[in-house]
This record gives sequence, C-alpha cells and structure tokens, in this order.
Amino acid sequence: MNKILFHLLLLFSLSVAGQTTYNITDPESLRDVIYEPGDVIILKNGTYTTDERIIFLGSGTADNPVTFRAETPGGVIFTGGPRLTIGGETDDDTGDKIATGEYLIVDGFHWKGGYGASNFIEFRNGDNYAHHSTIQNCAIDGLGIEPDELTDDLADEQIPKHRWIVLYGTYNTVINCSFMNKVSAGAIVLGEYAYNAFPNVPDGEPEINNSCAIVGHTITNNYFYNYKKITELYPFTKANGDPYSNSGDSETIRIGTSSYQMVNSNATVSNNYFVQSDGENEIITNKSKGNTYTNNTFRKCRGSLVLRHGSHATVDGNYFLGEDVEGTGGIRITDSEHTITNNYIQDCITVASNAKWNNGITFMGGSEDADVACNTKDVSSGYQESKNINLSNNTIINTNAPLFYNEDKGSEDPTGTVSNNLIYFATSDPNLTDIISGDSASAFDNLGTALTYTGNVYTGTSLGATTTGFSEEAGITATADGEIFTFSGAGSDDKGAVMGSYEPTTDAMVGYGIGTCFLDYAGDNIIDGDCTIEVVESLTISSLTSLSPEAASYDVTVNANVSWTAVSSDTWITININSGTGNETVSVTVTENADINARAGTVTFTQDPGGDDIERVLNVTQNGADLTDLYDLINTGTGLPTDKVTVHSFSKENSSKDELAIKSLDKDMDTEWTADDGAVLPSDYKGDGEYVIYDLGGTHHLDMIQFNTTNKSDAFGIQIWVSTTGTDPSDFTTKILPTSGDLLFTATNTTDFNQYLVDADARYVKLIGYGRFNSAGDNRESPWTAITEIEFYGSESLSVDEADLNNSIVLYPMPAKNILYVKNSKNIINDMQIYSLDGRSILKKTINSTSLEIDTSLISNGTYIINLSSENHQNISKMIIVSH
Repeated sequence: MNKILFHLLLLFSLSVAGQTTYNITDPESLRDVIYEPGDVIILKNGTYTTDERIIFLGSGTADNPVTFRAETPGGVIFTGGPRLTIGGETDDDTGDKIATGEYLIVDGFHWKGGYGASNFIEFRNGDNYAHHSTIQNCAIDGLGIEPDELTDDLADEQIPKHRWIVLYGTYNTVINCSFMNKVSAGAIVLGEYAYNAFPNVPDGEPEINNSCAIVGHTITNNYFYNYKKITELYPFTKANGDPYSNSGDSETIRIGTSSYQMVNSNATVSNNYFVQSDGENEIITNKSKGNTYTNNTFRKCRGSLVLRHGSHATVDGNYFLGEDVEGTGGIRITDSEHTITNNYIQDCITVASNAKWNNGITFMGGSEDADVACNTKDVSSGYQESKNINLSNNTIINTNAPLFYNEDKGSEDPTGTVSNNLIYFATSDPNLTDIISGDSASAFDNLGTALTYTGNVYTGTSLGATTTGFSEEAGITATADGEIFTFSGAGSDDKGAVMGSYEPTTDAMVGYGIGTCFLDYAGDNIIDGDCTIEVVESLTISSLTSLSPEAASYDVTVNANVSWTAVSSDTWITININSGTGNETVSVTVTENADINARAGTVTFTQDPGGDDIERVLNVTQNGADLTDLYDLINTGTGLPTDKVTVHSFSKENSSKDELAIKSLDKDMDTEWTADDGAVLPSDYKGDGEYVIYDLGGTHHLDMIQFNTTNKSDAFGIQIWVSTTGTDPSDFTTKILPTSGDLLFTATNTTDFNQYLVDADARYVKLIGYGRFNSAGDNRESPWTAITEIEFYGSESLSVDEADLNNSIVLYPMPAKNILYVKNSKNIINDMQIYSLDGRSILKKTINSTSLEIDTSLISNGTYIINLSSENHQNISKMIIVSH
C-alpha cells in the first residue's frame, strides 16, 4: 500500500535540479516520503477534519531545508485537532539513519478547534529528534478537551494536561506563530530536556551525561493570547479542599524542568507578545541554564516571569504592563548568577492570594544549592539560594511592592547588586506602596541586607526600610510617551531602563510582524498581514561553572548567526579565538590561582557593528587555592611512623562501635565521635562540655585545623585548646578557637569541613563539644556533639637535639641494594625500625652505636621509612629506597 501511495504522490510532484515539489491533498500522505534537502511539500488549501497524526520526516540542510507548507498562509485549516510530528527516522531492522530530522520547516497552517493532546506538536519521532527545525506562521486556536478525558481526569482530581508545542532536539525555532484561547493545563511551549541531558543508550551501556552541550532553541515574534486561569476554568475543590489547579504546569512557556535544570539550554525568548497569559502565576518559567529573555511585552498577564531553577539567565529589555489588572507582576528571582537589566514594569497590582509571588521584583529566600554544574545531576526541586544577582537599571512605575522579599521558601539571603533602578509613583496613585516590603514585617531585615544597594532612586512614596543605596529624588519628572513614560529632572540621569528602539507591542501589531500573518489580535482573518519571516540575529555562549584553582583550559561554545569579537578582562584569562563568523568553539585558559581567595573575570563577546549590537558576557570564576594544599597534613592516616597522631584520652563517648573517639581520626566519613553533655549550668547557656584530647606525637606548629560534623540544622558549639606540656586541665591555658567569643559555631546543613587558620605550638589538642545551639547562639538545642573527622595541618617543631640528630645522619648508598649504611657523627643510635608506606613494620633492631649496617637483600624493592631513635630519646624519620 505504501508503494502505491508513493507512486500516486509522484504524479503530483515536480522535480527541479534534485529538489522536488510535492503537491498533496491529504495531510496523512505526508508520511509516505522521506524528504531530501530542498524538497517542498504543499498541502492544498481547504478545511481538513482529520484527527490523525501528521508525520513530517526528512533531512534538510542550512542552505536547502525541507519545507511543509500550506498552499497559502492560513489557507489550510485543521478542525479535527490532528497532532504533528517533526523529526527523523531510523530503520528498525538495521539501525541506520534514514532521515536526520535536520532543517525541517512547517509553515502557514491554522489549527482551529478540535481536541488537544498531551504533546500536540512535538519535535521528535520517537528517539529521532529534530534539529535546526522551525514552525513558523502557524496558529493554534481553542483546542478543547475530549469529554471522556475531562470526565476521567476530574474524577482523579486533576485537569487534563496538554502541551501544545514540545521542543526536543537542538536549535529548533518557534517564530511568528499565534497561540490563542487555551483551556487545558500544560505549557503552550515547553523545552523538554530529559533526552538532552541523558541520551538513550543501548541496553547495558553506561549512562551518558550530555547536559553541558548547548540546546539553543529560539522562541520569537509569537503572540500568546488568553490562556485562561485554570483555577477559574475549573473552580472545583478536591476532597482535601485544594483547588483543581495543576499549578506548576500551566505556564505559557517553560524552558526545561527541575530534574534537568543543569542543562546548558542557552535558549532565546524574544520579541513575543503575551496578553492575558493567565494559566498560572508563572507566565514564563526558567528551569535550565543560560537562557535569555529579551524584548518581550507582557500585557494584563496575571503572573510573573519566574527564574525558578537554572542559573545564568539574562532578563533584559522587557515590558510588563499590568494595566491595573489585579494579580499582574514582573520578575521573580530564584537561583544564581542572573542578570536582570533594563526592564520596564508599570501598573501591576498584587492580590492577597498571590502577594508572595507577583510583585514588581520578588526576591526568594531559598536554601538549596544553586548554580548546579552541568556535569552533575545533583539537583533539587526546592527553592535555591539566590547568589550574585545583578538587578540594575530597571524602571518600576505605579506598581505594588516594587521590591518584595519572600521568606516563605527559605532564609538564605540573596546576594549581588541592586543598582541604578528608578521607582516612581504618581501622586495619589491607587497602587501606592512602600518601595521595600515582604511577607513579614522583618522580611527585609532577615533576607535583604546581604545585597549591595547603590544608586537607586525613587519618588512619590516611602522607602519602607532602613538601608543605604536609595535616595528620594523629588525632582524626577515623568512625561507620558504614549502609554509609557520617560523621566527627566534631578536624580534621573543614568537611572532606570534603557529600552533602545524597542517599544511596547500592541494589539495592532499582531499579524504585522508579531504572530501569524493571517490572523489579527482577536483571531479574525486578515488578508494584508506581513508574512515575511525575519530570523532574529542571535549570539549565545555556553557557561562555565566555578573553575578549580589549577591552570587549565576549558571549551566554550559560541552559537551565532552574526560576526563577533571576544575580549578578556584580565591577564589571567586568555582565549585562542578573538573573533568569528557564526559558530565556534573557544578555548578559555586560566593560570593557576595561588591565592586562597576566589577571583572573577569575564570574556565579553560582542556582535560586530551593523546589527542588533548583541553583547554576551561569559563570567569566569576561579576558586582560590584549597587551604589543604598550602599546609602539610599531620595526621595523614598512614599509621606509624609518618602519622603519630592518636587519641590520648576523652571524657565520654557513645557505646556504638562507630561513634568512638578514635573514629574521628579514621578518615571514614561514615563514623564519628559522639557524646552528650550534661545539664546546662546555672547562669549559663551551656554545660561543662565533653572532650577529646589528641596527642600529635611531638610538638608541632599548627597552621590550620579542619573538622566536620554530622548534617544538622543547628550549629555545634566547640572550643579548641592546646598544650605543649601535658594533659592536665591546668596545662591547657591557650584557647585557639574561637579567636573571640565563647563558642565556635559550625556551619549548618552540611558535612563539609569547617576550616580554621590558627597559629600555635601544640603537642596536645583538646576539642570540647557543648552540643548544638540556636541561630542566635544563646540557647542549647541538643546536648549531643558529633565530630566525624578532624585534621591538623602544620610542621613538626624539632628540638635542638632533634635538629642536631637530623643534620648528622648519613644514609648510603641510595638507592640501597644489599646493604644500607647508617652513620651518625654526633649521637649514639639506640633503636632502628623500617616501615612500609602503609605503616607495616618490616625490620626492627636495638643497637648502641654511631654506625649501622642494614642487610636489605631480603627486603623487596620499594620505598620505605626508616625511624632512628637517639640516646637522648629523640626520633627522626627518613625515606629510603631499596632497589636490587
């Protein structure tokens, strides 16, 4: 049957220079050919009632894409809700690739009515994903929910979830499309990254983490209208009283998912027009790394642009026009390394039910690890810390809660810079609130003080908090320019958003560069629309995670359709390519960072003059040298003679074999020393403490001590004392930690080492634990102390006799073959012992002489430690090599 259909299809085709034009009258027949570069498939105008999936498979190239289009834009109308597959094909028997799924274009179709589906249009055919493919100048309007599906899902207390466009693969584009009147849950456009992160592999093959590879999708010039709020469409309640909301999965656009937030997405969402995109509180949800949201207009949208998961997002040059509709908002910030600049937010109003989420700018106080590296899958679905945020040159006008601090999801303070923002309220504007507010009276004090505020100006209201970096400027004047305002007067220079040539999108622009060219803003047909597809100029770069302190080179991927140059900001950063046209892989090389402090620099990629002047900044952060690399570890865990550190004594230990004092020296992170202190003493907030005394095996100069604890939300209270003389309480006269105050409080919610630089001589170290304490450090929460491992760093302090012994010892020949000669010109050697590097005793002798011959003929080739003891009881260890 397929062969017959293929020949019938050829009767209506025209081949020119290896490129074929197919004229078809049945959308289902699209599947009958695997299309080649340059092929064009034209579906005859008409109304098609089919609900069968349309399958578009082929192999195009950048110069010769494969195009499937309507006879005229909008002339093909699908009323039965047929789904569409765009992708490649693999032979099931041989595994050979029949079609690559690259450079496929879908153009000019109108889905109007019919029922939606889980993944309505998807850029994949099974595991054969589309790449560099495009849907353009298409419309999807009013897909319904099949009645039985709705009945079944409501019975299960959920709303049917239909995603309209699901982007798989890489570098795919949604451009000049109109999406209207959605009534089901599920994102309108979703970047699905599971298979980008972890591609399918044959059974038995190891998993491959591909998350560092750029995805690079583009969503631009589209129109999103009237995504109805799910809680209002289905105003039911579940048995537990919760609404049928499907909140968390009804965004207009979602880029990524929580589970794959580490993917280097680098998607661009630009020049789109959102009107009443109300599906849920998150109009756009960022859940992957490196995405750019620029020159979009949001009008009467009851929600915010939300940076939920994934770091290094850029939000620049967007208009948020609430038009005094309740529930409208601007930008919500979670996760780290974001740049939020030149955004214009006007007339947005919070409502009580959403006050924590939709404000001008909302800072979230998360607690989970942020900026997840692309080469890991250690992700969290919780709210992450917001670190190194750049919130600069934004304008916020007549908007409730311009800067809002949300403690609801965590208490870690956001960090970064809030600078040169302009906040304006007109006299007696009904939206008037303080500049700074939060979900509690103390939210700013608890959450907002770690940010650096500088150069911000406001007028028409009160600041609402005590902080620097804001100035009230009564001389600022607002001048209407259509529906927006420009600002002048004292205090306004260089403040607020610089929007350039980008003006707010309006309804009149739909059909004329925004959305599809055959429908207006209300979904009515037009015949004079602009059907030109202008590919947006793009320049994206992959990101770098924090780099190790060692000198190394790292590859950064540049994806561009423009010419560009690159410049490094610092001499410790060099690049091998300084300019390019299109895509390149740039090697970024850093020198060794010998300082213990991290350092930061940039590489700036700039589009060559004559275009959109795109600029992208690669942040390069290199960690400081690890303190453990700067000092010698005393308790190496190798045993005698190289490691002489032991537990001398302790006051108490738990009865469990894995919770003994000696377990704090065993280099095993699954064991620890634990002990419970007694009652809190009168007129004190702690007991008398429980201790472990460590014998360093000789006097050392200590440079650093590090120890870790079990993972607790309360800090352990610790003191550390040292002695060079003995272990009686009176011998411990020097408290080296804390350096001030009564107790040293450890880091919480971690098992990482707490590191402390010290400067003291010690033979004995006494660690005293007082239990766990509240965040203020003035109330004990638990009497239990737990030390997993403790490590001492420094150098052994030789006595005069020890130094004299060390300098007078001669060992020869080296390496030794059958005899090793030991001579000491000044001291009598009493004892000799040879150890393997793992601490096993190989040979031991008691002598009384200044010279010694050791038979090494029976010792295996290798490296050993010889320990010599003098008549005045001084000990010296040296390394020897035996080679027969």
